[in-house]
Amino acid sequence: MKRKNDIKFIIYQSLYIFVVCVIAIKGANLDLTQVIEDDGKPKAIISPDSLLKLYEIIKKSIIVDTSLYVIISKEDLSKMDEKVRDFVLKNQNQPVMSVTSSQVNTNTTNNPLVEKIEQKPDEKKDPGEMKEIRIGNIQLTQFTNNTLNNPYDTPLEVVGITSIPPHSSKSFVTGGESSVVIKVGDQTKTVEMKPNEKPKIGFQRVASMGEDTRVSSLQSSVGYRVTISDDFPGQLDVKFAGPVTVKQQGNTYDVTMNAFSSKGAFDNFTDGKNSPYNIGFTVTVTDKIAGHKITGQNTFIFGEW
Repeated sequence: MKRKNDIKFIIYQSLYIFVVCVIAIKGANLDLTQVIEDDGKPKAIISPDSLLKLYEIIKKSIIVDTSLYVIISKEDLSKMDEKVRDFVLKNQNQPVMSVTSSQVNTNTTNNPLVEKIEQKPDEKKDPGEMKEIRIGNIQLTQFTNNTLNNPYDTPLEVVGITSIPPHSSKSFVTGGESSVVIKVGDQTKTVEMKPNEKPKIGFQRVASMGEDTRVSSLQSSVGYRVTISDDFPGQLDVKFAGPVTVKQQGNTYDVTMNAFSSKGAFDNFTDGKNSPYNIGFTVTVTDKIAGHKITGQNTFIFGEW
């Protein structure tokens, strides 16, 4: 009877050793810690070794805000246009390095080798970098005195005419150019020139005139009102020719006949002539810069002294 018990003990002891060896080989816990949940699912267990491995992974990973940074490899950078590459190198905070799978998780954007590229809103650009010259809605006219403002930090040149210092205005006289070139730094812009229109002369008869009109009455009141129209009246020279008296009011000229100082002079003028009589006058308008010159004529009509 004792011998049978010894055999059973040896068998059970061998089975126990076998089970322990299998468990050890499989890496299972040898203590009494529960490794299976009540629902049959494996229970998550964090061991000191697992924490140590996780810590080593975290040390090698750096979280990067991808809304502010981009990933640029050295290989891709070498393929860029020279100007783009120079811009990237100029604005980077750290040297650009190649990205390998051992440095970054290829399934994430946690790349520690990201360079921030941004443009400061208040940074002033050199005039040579400007894409367009903005001088506002400006018009330049031929044959007159034009004024132009320079809002830039460098001189503005009206090529072949004048140069305007930074942040200032200047007046200059143009000729008959159909267009002029505005230059700021290395940038240029062509501005079409507006033509300088010729002046116009308008006549308005104010007094009654005819065969029954008396000279004494005609010479005591305004006979004609002459109006000169021009886009630049300040550069006009207006002259009247004939026996008239002229009174100017802005661009308007009141013209009164002043032909006879006495009845004798009137009789000498009308001797041998038939009524009604007439005496004319001429208006000449000259643009002193453009050279435009126009003339206008009109007459006083009368019948007796």
